[in-house]
Amino acid sequence: MNDPLPEKGVQLNYRVLFGDSDIGRQKISIRDHDRKGHVVVAHETKLEVRVLFSVAYALDHRSTEVWEGFTLKSIRSVTLENGKKTLIKGELAADGFHIRNGQEAWVAPKNAVSSDSFWIAAAMRSASVVNARTGDSALLMKKKLPDGRWHLKAEFDHGTVEARMRFDGDFMVDAEVDSDGHGVKLIRIEA
Repeated sequence: MNDPLPEKGVQLNYRVLFGDSDIGRQKISIRDHDRKGHVVVAHETKLEVRVLFSVAYALDHRSTEVWEGFTLKSIRSVTLENGKKTLIKGELAADGFHIRNGQEAWVAPKNAVSSDSFWIAAAMRSASVVNARTGDSALLMKKKLPDGRWHLKAEFDHGTVEARMRFDGDFMVDAEVDSDGHGVKLIRIEA
């Protein structure tokens, strides 16, 4: 498989639910394919949880990833979570995937994908994952379930993230994601 990523202009949209409440959207856009075989993928997630008349939780996350085939070459992300801003930069080098979160820097394994990558089934081939919101990296534990879904688990420094995901061909149809005891559902919708 030389380039499992979709053509330029393809956009995937997901509703995000907390219980039965619609709390936001996630959008993945394939922005470009260049002559070198690089694919630029833009991610955008906006969430807002309200309790009565106030906002209990707010997230605005945007990332841009550059891929060559299905090798993550770089990631840049900006996340505003409950008023706290986090900037992540990552680049593939000969000795691994170099990540910078503000003044902190570390190296993740070369074969990593980002946490924003799991909209495409090919991400299941990776052995490690970089959290696009925090920059943490972790080994990716995965298992195909009897019902056709995938169970994923990553133990990051900030906590464990688990997911059950279902794909239709190459693309995610829905997912249940639990991060530190807070569960949400993602359901693919037409734009």
